[in-house]
Amino acid sequence: MSEPSFLGGRFPPHRILAGWLGGAGSARLLAYALAAEARFIPTRLAHEGTGRLEAHTRQSTVLKNLGAFATPLRRKALALQAELETDFEMTHTPPNSTQMEMVAHGDGAFYRPHTDTFTGDQYMPGGRRRLTMVYYFHREPRRFTGGRLRIFDLGGGETIDVEPEHDSLLVFPSTARHEVERVSCPDGAFGDGRFAVNIWLCG
Repeated sequence: MSEPSFLGGRFPPHRILAGWLGGAGSARLLAYALAAEARFIPTRLAHEGTGRLEAHTRQSTVLKNLGAFATPLRRKALALQAELETDFEMTHTPPNSTQMEMVAHGDGAFYRPHTDTFTGDQYMPGGRRRLTMVYYFHREPRRFTGGRLRIFDLGGGETIDVEPEHDSLLVFPSTARHEVERVSCPDGAFGDGRFAVNIWLCG
C-alpha cells in the first residue's frame, strides 16, 4: 500500500554549509584519508548487535579511527546542534554520544535507501541518532561522477538530490530516508573516489 498522497512533496528539513573546514582543513583531511588507504575496510550494516556485509545494499569502505581529527570535528559539529534543532523544529536534547566514521566510495559504490536510526543504533555505542552530518571532500577537480545523496519525501515518491561538493557539510534529521547514488570512477584509483565523514549526534 502506498503512503497517503498528502505526504508527497513534503521533505525532511536539511541544510548545506559550504566551506565547512576551509581549504587548508579539507586538504589535511584528504591527506589523512589517502595515507590511511590500507586501513579502510568494507562497510558493514547493523545485524543483531554486530555488523554484516550486505553487498546488495551497501558497497563502500570505512575508517573508524579519525585520529587527531576526531576531537575538533566533534566539537565543530556539536557547536551547530542548538541552531539546527531550532531550524528543524526538533526538541533540544543534550547529546549523550557522538558517532563518527570516514567513508570512501570508489567505482561502483552505493548505499540503497535507508534511515540512519535503523542502520546504526543496534551495534554502535551511544544513544539514538538524532542529527546526521555528512562532510564531503575529494580531489579537485572531481574525478568521479554520481555519488549524490538522495533525500526522499515523506511519501517516498519524490527526491531531492544533493551533490557531494568538496568542503561542504550536509545536515538532516537521522530519521530521514535517503540513499547514496552509485559512484562511477573508471580508473579505480582509491584517491579519486568520493570521501565523506559521517557524524551522528545522539541523544
